Amino acid sequence: MKKLLLVHLLGIIFLSLSAQTNITVSNPEAEEIIHGNYDPSLYVPEIIINNPDSILNGVINRVESDTMIAWLSHIDSYYNRNSGSDTVSDVRGIGAVRRWIHSKLVEISSSNENRLIVSYLDFDRNICGAPHHKNVFGILPGLDTTNKEIVLLEGHYDTRCEDACDTSCYTPGMDDNGSGTVLVMELARVMSKYAFNQTIIFSLNTAEDQGLYGATAFAKYMQTNEILIRACLNNDVVGGIACGNTSSPPSCPYMDHIDSLNVRVFSHSLSNDTARISPSKQLARYLRMHQEELINPLQDTPLDINLMIREDRLGRGGDHKPFRQKGYAAIRYTSKNEHGDGSGTPPDRQHTTTDILGLDLTIPPDGIIDSFFVDPGYLRRNTISNGVNAGFLALAPPSPQPVFTPISEGIEIEMVGADTVYQNYRVAVRSKGSGTLYFDTIYNFIGTTSFQLTGLQEDKEYYFSVMNVSNGFESLPSEEFTQVIVGIGHIPDYYMINMLQNYPNPATGKTNITIWADQNIASKNAEVVIKDLSGREIQRIAVKIIGGKNNITYNITPKHKGIFTYSLLIDKQIVQTRKMVVL
Repeated sequence: MKKLLLVHLLGIIFLSLSAQTNITVSNPEAEEIIHGNYDPSLYVPEIIINNPDSILNGVINRVESDTMIAWLSHIDSYYNRNSGSDTVSDVRGIGAVRRWIHSKLVEISSSNENRLIVSYLDFDRNICGAPHHKNVFGILPGLDTTNKEIVLLEGHYDTRCEDACDTSCYTPGMDDNGSGTVLVMELARVMSKYAFNQTIIFSLNTAEDQGLYGATAFAKYMQTNEILIRACLNNDVVGGIACGNTSSPPSCPYMDHIDSLNVRVFSHSLSNDTARISPSKQLARYLRMHQEELINPLQDTPLDINLMIREDRLGRGGDHKPFRQKGYAAIRYTSKNEHGDGSGTPPDRQHTTTDILGLDLTIPPDGIIDSFFVDPGYLRRNTISNGVNAGFLALAPPSPQPVFTPISEGIEIEMVGADTVYQNYRVAVRSKGSGTLYFDTIYNFIGTTSFQLTGLQEDKEYYFSVMNVSNGFESLPSEEFTQVIVGIGHIPDYYMINMLQNYPNPATGKTNITIWADQNIASKNAEVVIKDLSGREIQRIAVKIIGGKNNITYNITPKHKGIFTYSLLIDKQIVQTRKMVVL
């Protein structure tokens, strides 16, 4: 079977000897927006919604698994989505499905003040006998054109059978990659309601299964035209929860093992030991940070983001790779459990006629809520993770370029240039040998542009990076700086502040909030603001911050129950936000 797959792949190479040519954007308005040549005032919504709570809670509450499952069922009706299949029929083939996707994005735009501008990206390449191909995308113009970085959400809408160029077989492709297709479409629907500083593109690519050709064309267009991309989030195989027999490593343990609680995020590493200094790895850590701090506390069923050392599964590739190769930070979301290695080897479902929704499939649940092959709850959780992070990225300040100076007991960090305007920063720390790719600790600094961290373990190697913070949104982390600590000191009190998790949590009647602050942070304008999930303010508590430990008691109004946020504001700027549960 592997030899047969190799023959097919060689066939694709011979069918595709020429690179993509004549790469064009069909809608002139969309092209001008990509280039940042437009008047933002033309795309301002009647009501601007763009604060952290509204984006976070809005995405969580508005993403609908029923909508995505209905779209998947409709996509299934096109029978074959091979990139070389029929482009004329209205009911069958790649042409029909891309026109349907285009029409749905137009429909989404009409429901959101026509702010989502829809287009094709056309390119020529001989793929499975078809000379011309189209990606479909919707573009939501940013309201600030001073920084023209774009946030890109993508997934491929084509699929295939075992034979990579079989244009007559039944290819449901519900997990690979109907799941990623409807995820991107659903986020276009949900996020078009909000206003973002940066432009967001929702791209559905073609010809991924024959060699990443649709994404390669788009990445080439972006690089050739010197378009800045802040982050690329690729979604490919994001709905399935059952393990296949040949799933490509690093993957799942055994056939039909179920996991709806974890998702893998793949990203490029420049060094295989610690995965440091990689912009894509920093993007992956950023996603996990928000999942742990912001998203999971608001969901009944949490999602654990597993950061992977590799850029993709062993011997495999995805549409994030062409963007990373062009110098952009890019990652891939993929289910923890994948049903096959792409070879179409039964009983595995990937690249076969059995890659179905599986609503009639009986497999053991994982003890939470999920039991379908392409599971609605799991797909929804992955959609939320993408949407919240893309929204925060599109409202965040630019990534900083701090100056790191080793000192005998740790590290000194100085913010310079344009980064000094924020006066609000998060410093992420990782240590070599901790056995994790994740941030170990994150410190918050306000009211200064120069700070120190000391008291770290002697003779241990640490990695430091900084995030600018503006209006509650963190930038992507800076490039990591490496330092081996010499000597043991203490973490200085000055210039640091940290609001701890309330206790008890869940709470009833009253709960305590503790704030640790440095000796020089005293502020007459500190407040703790409690809000519900809609962003409605419940209570505002004035706080006089003193050096050391500050205890606040929040007396809960009996009628207020559920999940709430509480934010620390200093000089009217959000410093930190956490979640509490009120019973």
